[in-house]
Amino acid sequence: MTVPDTMNPGPEVVDQLRQMFKQKIEQNAAKIPPGGFHEHDMNKVMANDVWLTKFLENNDLDMNKSVEQLWDTCMWRKTDKINEISEDNIRLDYVKDGVLFSRGKDLDGKALLIYRSKFYTRGSRDLDEMKRIFLYWLERCIREANDDYITFMFELTDAGLSNVDMDLTKHIITTLKNYYPFSLNYILVYDLPWILNATFQIIKRLLPAKAVDRLRNINNKTIRDYIDDDNMLVPWGGKDDYEFHFVPEKRQLLNNNSSYINHNNNNMKKVHFANLNPSESPMNESAKINHENADGEMLRIIPQNNIVFTKSGNELVGNVEIINIHVEPVTYKIKTTAPEKFRVRPSTGVLSPGANVTINVVLQHGHQIIALNREKFLVMCMAFTNDLSTSSQDLADLWKNTSPSSATVEQHRLKCSMPAANMEESTLRNGLPLHVGTGAGDIFGAGAGYSGSGSDNQLLHFQQVMAQLNETTQRLETQAKHNQRTQIISIFVFLLLSIAIVYILKAEIKNSVSQYH
Repeated sequence: MTVPDTMNPGPEVVDQLRQMFKQKIEQNAAKIPPGGFHEHDMNKVMANDVWLTKFLENNDLDMNKSVEQLWDTCMWRKTDKINEISEDNIRLDYVKDGVLFSRGKDLDGKALLIYRSKFYTRGSRDLDEMKRIFLYWLERCIREANDDYITFMFELTDAGLSNVDMDLTKHIITTLKNYYPFSLNYILVYDLPWILNATFQIIKRLLPAKAVDRLRNINNKTIRDYIDDDNMLVPWGGKDDYEFHFVPEKRQLLNNNSSYINHNNNNMKKVHFANLNPSESPMNESAKINHENADGEMLRIIPQNNIVFTKSGNELVGNVEIINIHVEPVTYKIKTTAPEKFRVRPSTGVLSPGANVTINVVLQHGHQIIALNREKFLVMCMAFTNDLSTSSQDLADLWKNTSPSSATVEQHRLKCSMPAANMEESTLRNGLPLHVGTGAGDIFGAGAGYSGSGSDNQLLHFQQVMAQLNETTQRLETQAKHNQRTQIISIFVFLLLSIAIVYILKAEIKNSVSQYH
């Protein structure tokens, strides 16, 4: 078995996974549930390169682990009847409460799946039904995104301890970890109340570095780093005045089977990335710009698709050259999905016609090398008139007041990559193993820690951690109730003392008046 020295599997590697999966079916036919794996899932295995690529990337191109995870996923989808989940067999009254729903996109153009914690109180609803509703929205969101990444957002505004259900949280984490590899762009935690901070920190400890790296704790000041105003709901400070109301998904029957497919899903034809033009490739985000064709471009980016990081002394450095090919001056700005990770110089500036500048991007010390290929950069530019100031502060104010989605702004998206020959050396130099993964809670990929359904030791460890989480949550809730009772008693005692003082003062005044007369 040959594994190429790259983290981006080509069509021949994807087809190798497909053939190994077919062989496993032939060798383990007796272990497959009656009727075989679901027809829809088998169609995806045989004709959807995008889906198979996620398993390979999730397991760092380890073919055996990729086959095992794909097998476990198809088995789970068959036994738990995931393809059959629809509006016809879930609690619509739970759905219409608006705890979960999909709305808008993040700055990378990925669909948002929103979980509003304050609308769910632990123990108030059937837990199994809530799990099915989560799966319904997750499946629907991924279908509508045509198997692209999605961003999962926990909105915790006005949430308290009673809104935290560790059993449901465990279900969400393990489901994403085991059966939806490389499906999340970000996990956004919005408006985290201080009372939930300890619980959040414990949950964060469950996640390996690969998942924590995509976890963002945001508020109304930082949310615009991930969602623009047009896609941001009004309660978050945005312009979208959407009020949740349930609209059934438009789906059609798949042949004579009882399952459904999304009527817009066109991922079921076989895709070979190497044979596609850049604008046609589902994995190529650099083609997503705000203009119709290359003739209208203002900037030329070199390299066009990736920032390649190489070792320079004790640092990892990537360079991008941008050239103004427009007939007028342009101003540019560089943004990244992880501003805390990178030092970018210069990040803004002005280019006269024909001028060029080299952008220097340095990975800050102490950050994960293994997750480097998940990060992205956005190069934006727009026309610059002579009456505008070129000072750093004025340029910063100009871009601050300009929406990235504005029709006047041209966008170029770049992925981060690193030559495989330098990967291991650079990873070890930063004190990190090449393959990262601890099993429990590995949302973005199990890496070396993935072993199908998990070893007994991993399962025992996960159960112990979850027991600690439940115990901590209960202790925090008990402490909160105790503090509440103490406050009530204190207020009551204060009122009694106030009444007594007023009574004594009135009596003293009355006695004083009597003595005077």
